[in-house]
Amino acid sequence: MDAELAVLLFGITLAVEVVGWIGADSIAAFFYAPVSRFSSNPTLKSQKALRADIIKLRAELAATSSVDEFSKWAKLRRRVDKAVSELEALNATSSQSRQSFQSLFKRILWIFTTILPFVVTSWHRKAAVFYLPPSWFGPATWWLGLPSAPTGAVACGVWTMACKRTIGACKDAIVDLTQKEARVAQPVPVAVPTQPISSDKAESKEGSGVEGKKEL
Repeated sequence: MDAELAVLLFGITLAVEVVGWIGADSIAAFFYAPVSRFSSNPTLKSQKALRADIIKLRAELAATSSVDEFSKWAKLRRRVDKAVSELEALNATSSQSRQSFQSLFKRILWIFTTILPFVVTSWHRKAAVFYLPPSWFGPATWWLGLPSAPTGAVACGVWTMACKRTIGACKDAIVDLTQKEARVAQPVPVAVPTQPISSDKAESKEGSGVEGKKEL
């Protein structure tokens, strides 16, 4: 048995399945924040500085009377509008850079999840991941070695398919288990039984009501 090849194919298949479950867009968005933070992007620094200036200017504007100090208020108003417009322009630039990063990241991710498994499987197409006893599948043993593995061996393509089905079954089992636990954890509403009023109590209430009306 080629343990290294089996583990390599299983790891690649697991990575491909995890990427498919999470989604390329979510993974790209997750990696964008730390990359942009540690890349010394001047746009982010300018955005932070402008946000701080806008907060400060708006506080000064709120503390300035537009009647008694109109000239100062108008000057602050113009500075706030200018800072807001600059921040909107920087946000547009940041959005474009974010889209460019996500597009590049998704291409790289596609290479690792599509091209890499194909290259590895093609490179080891004649290798045997492991051998099975001939009595297990009888004459049908030959198809486990397709397309080019030795007879009686499990080829890379078949092993990858088995890994994919096993990982998918484990994922479904985990999802079902978590959903069952969530249902059990939810509180069950308890119906409070309502006690019917007896006829004697109802008559006494009606009688007291009639007497009260008579007294009025």
